Amino acid sequence: MAQDVLDALGPYDAIVSEHGYGLGPPTGILVLLYAVPHGTVSLGDVHDDFRDQLFWAADGWLVVRRGAELSFAGPHQAVWVRRGTSAEVRGGSGHAVHAVMLREPPAVVAGLSVGLVGLDASARSAVTLLGHGVPEERGLELRAQLLAGLGRPEAVAHRARGLGLARQVAAALMADPADPTELREWADRLHVSSRTLQRDFEREYAATWSAWRTRHRLAASLPLLELYPVARVAHLVGYASASAYVAAFRRVYGTTPGRRAAAATRGRN
Repeated sequence: MAQDVLDALGPYDAIVSEHGYGLGPPTGILVLLYAVPHGTVSLGDVHDDFRDQLFWAADGWLVVRRGAELSFAGPHQAVWVRRGTSAEVRGGSGHAVHAVMLREPPAVVAGLSVGLVGLDASARSAVTLLGHGVPEERGLELRAQLLAGLGRPEAVAHRARGLGLARQVAAALMADPADPTELREWADRLHVSSRTLQRDFEREYAATWSAWRTRHRLAASLPLLELYPVARVAHLVGYASASAYVAAFRRVYGTTPGRRAAAATRGRN
């Protein structure tokens, strides 16, 4: 999108594009792409009585809340919400969220009401293309590609240079940012030295274990700031105290979580 268009938008104005493919029969697919240039994508209650829904953020986090239960989906996972089911979905700051609507659910999610499903590289590519618009025949091919890639273990990307150890740890922490397990404990579980695991993080993510964990904990906290007090958010993403969380947040984002949340609230009013 042209920069002058982005500049004309308020920091919390959502850009929504919609693309449908074969919408007459049950085998069709509808994809909505939500983007907020600087704010947080809040889809609210995504209840739909007629369509199953799949939500994915390509380069950020999604938080899904159902009652008191929270789940986190990283960029290699999607949130599945079955028709007739209520759940609240939020995305991180400045990240686009794809919403995929289906009338014919795949077998891999049979019996799943609300939960996380894996997206392999092929499925992620399909969602991205569907969200930007392609001819209908190609869109239906991509629909099949997406459904075939749901729930599969993630393949090693061609650009990956690590041993796969860091990716295993990262996947666990994306599912639960508050996991208190330290580097040495992860290394013991993987039967390698701490030094080997540290080097694998640096090869894979160009960051130390500590820097990677901090970055992702803070990113996971962004969608939570409009839901909970700062102290509660700090606990949910693994900080022992609110002051430690606030200090880390300020170093990375240049402001406090409270001010970030207040700005988001003003932007929505």
